[in-house]
Amino acid sequence: MLKCKSICASLILMISLLLGSAMTTYGSQPNGYFDEFEGNTIVGWGWDSSAPNTATPVRILVTNKDTSELVGDFHPTAAIFRKDLKENGIGNGNHGFRITMNWDSLPDGTYLIEGRIDGKEFGNTRTYTKGEAAAQAAAADESKTTEGAAATGGMRSLGVFRTTGYCPCYQCSEGWGRRTCTGATARSSHTIAVDPRIIPYGSKIMIGGVVYTAEDRGGGVKGNHVDIFFDSHSQTRQHGSRAEEVFLITN
Repeated sequence: MLKCKSICASLILMISLLLGSAMTTYGSQPNGYFDEFEGNTIVGWGWDSSAPNTATPVRILVTNKDTSELVGDFHPTAAIFRKDLKENGIGNGNHGFRITMNWDSLPDGTYLIEGRIDGKEFGNTRTYTKGEAAAQAAAADESKTTEGAAATGGMRSLGVFRTTGYCPCYQCSEGWGRRTCTGATARSSHTIAVDPRIIPYGSKIMIGGVVYTAEDRGGGVKGNHVDIFFDSHSQTRQHGSRAEEVFLITN
């Protein structure tokens, strides 16, 4: 009888640990994400993890960054099937959306695109810059932000991490190419793969003076390890494995 009770207790403990682990992994996914623009089309996905196989209403806000004027307020339902979402455990994959934005009707400037599901922010935001003067101003502003972060304490050291590289080739990405687990398209000097328990998706991270966005994860990326995306395998080999200080951009 005692042995039976002991076995039951062990089973209960094991189930609890497994459930806790599953919930931690499940909760690491963002509730929505923007992909790269396709011309005038804003592309992304959104879901509700509590109803993973249900089409989800999302709200997309487009704001003039300089004037704070709201120029777009969309309420699509994320219901387009995407194979990459299903393969990455985002419900049944029917969670994509596409919105057409008439940028030509707006004055030159920089526009902020934000997504929300039931008041919760997407895992990332996007900006759209219209006009040459606005593009030059945005580039200068980004440079100042990067430099100013170090000068004003707008970033925090996360410590020394091991950094490696990966690229779209099969050897590195096993057929995933530029697709990431968040739905974003991987880009050089922009995308990194992280352990989301250490660095949440969407975080801005500075490594070696370059600001990256945490958009992906890898089977071998655990703990204090960051995998940096490159365009070619020769670049990943050139990077190799390094010990580098990693900074979280906080402003």
